[in-house]
Amino acid sequence: MQEDLTKEIRFAGICTVVLDLIFWIISLFVMKFSIAVILGLLLGSIGMMANLCLLRRSILNAVRFGQTRDIKGYLFRVLIASAVIAAGLMSEHVNAVAAVVPFLYPKIIFGILSFRTK
Repeated sequence: MQEDLTKEIRFAGICTVVLDLIFWIISLFVMKFSIAVILGLLLGSIGMMANLCLLRRSILNAVRFGQTRDIKGYLFRVLIASAVIAAGLMSEHVNAVAAVVPFLYPKIIFGILSFRTK
């Protein structure tokens, strides 16, 4: 179980880099080059990966100890996402849209994983 989750986190990291590059290339066509987009993608990707790692920990705790309700972990994940969004909105050096987009990546990544054969 733990090995499967570790492989999924690793796959999510690789997919995140690829999706960030795709989003950045698309943003070059929409607007001129901006370091704010890169910083937003970096901030959002770090926040999204932190959320996935915390979710992995919650899943492992549920399997090991039978704790199905981990409200602290959930609130901490929401706090991370909120902090990233707030940083994106408040900082002029970070593109807010680019900071939020990586939080949508898990839908794409785990959709890809669901179609992969074992």
